[in-house]
Amino acid sequence: MHYAEHGSGTPILALHGAGVDHREIAGALEPIFANLPGYRRLYPDLPGMGRTPAPEAIASNDDVLDLLLGFIDDTIGPVPLLVVGHSYGGRLVILAAAERPEQVASIACFEPVSFGVLRSTGEREGIEELLAYNDDGLFLDDSFGGSRAWVERFVDYWNGKGSFADMSEREQDLFCASGRKMFEEVRETALDEIPHTAYVDALGHLPLLTLSGAESTVAGRSCARVLAEVWPGGRHLEIADVGHMGPVLAASEVARA
Repeated sequence: MHYAEHGSGTPILALHGAGVDHREIAGALEPIFANLPGYRRLYPDLPGMGRTPAPEAIASNDDVLDLLLGFIDDTIGPVPLLVVGHSYGGRLVILAAAERPEQVASIACFEPVSFGVLRSTGEREGIEELLAYNDDGLFLDDSFGGSRAWVERFVDYWNGKGSFADMSEREQDLFCASGRKMFEEVRETALDEIPHTAYVDALGHLPLLTLSGAESTVAGRSCARVLAEVWPGGRHLEIADVGHMGPVLAASEVARA
């Protein structure tokens, strides 16, 4: 797994969202550490994105999680660490923390797509928004998933209609290059049924900070808010005038939060 590393000290594992690479979340976090020594920041490229390949053996989110846990064991070792994630990366760091509750010291996420939390708490508005986006059955359809048209629908869901068309051809091609891998992750994540109790039981003793953008989707904002509400000592901050891609498009605002 390819990764970038900066600094030394307490390890921080930071994971980007779908369709981009480690530079997304590094761009949001690195300004924080410009005058804050004592932290070793690790930014992996998730499988099928950036410079990390996606072999056929990586067929599910569980496989990605196993790869991530191996990365922790091999690169960080059995020392306390902090975990940070955006969107799909947020969901992954929470799942990884649940496998290493004795090692993780704190969790911070920007709109983790842990949609099972919405189902288990009865937060219907976010789930209904997700279901409506697949009302024609195409968004989660295997034959359509990963195509350029699918990537356009995915980008527009999270960033607003016309967002994909507004990208440069190079930016569109970069998203499309990992389109199939994104689809597989999105389909599994959209159907997620891991309840909030699974996370709280394993990790409720840890500090949790969730962030959301006031201009994001209902589902994205709801995941961040609900997780903090059910988490003992959880804290949620919503940032004005920011959408789901806040770590990319409003990095300074996210850093200040």
